[in-house]
Formats: sequence, structure tokens, C-alpha cells
Amino acid sequence: MRLTKNNMPFVFDDSYIKAFKQLKNQLISSPILHHYDLDLELMLETDASDGVVAGILSQLHPDGEWYPIAFFSKTMALIKYNYEVHDKEMLAII
Repeated sequence: MRLTKNNMPFVFDDSYIKAFKQLKNQLISSPILHHYDLDLELMLETDASDGVVAGILSQLHPDGEWYPIAFFSKTMALIKYNYEVHDKEMLAII
């Protein structure tokens, strides 16, 4: 929580690196990440920022919850930094 306080220097020490790695592993493991099921509804969520496009592909399970089946992120080429926001969002979908 230290990193979210005002006027605190951003120091990403070993404890934060360990926590970050643990979080990444939990996001790509059960029960968070699920296998693709041909019979379930799909949802694609995308986002684009100044230099990155990202997406999450999820499926609606019988328990009424959406579970991710895939994550994607990619750094944009420098030429694409000047794209309009809606073009960046479309790039994330593509």
C-alpha cells in the first residue's frame, strides 16, 4: 500500500517483485484462468493507452460468472502512438 500514498517515492523492492510475480502466477492458474469451452458465450474486452494495447477473452460459465480464458498485451510501434483514441481501441480488437 506504500506505493499508493501521496508524496512517497516509487521504490519497487524485492518484496514488491515477489508479490507481483505471485499475482501474475495466480492470474494464469486455476481457479482464475479457465479452459476454453466451445459451448459457452464469449466476451472480448480491450483497452488501449498511449503505447500499449491489451485484451481479455472471457467466457460466461453456468455459475453466472465470467472467467478469463486468455490475456493479451502488446507494445505499439512508435508510429501508432499518434493514432486517434478510437483507432487505438480498434487496434486492440484486431
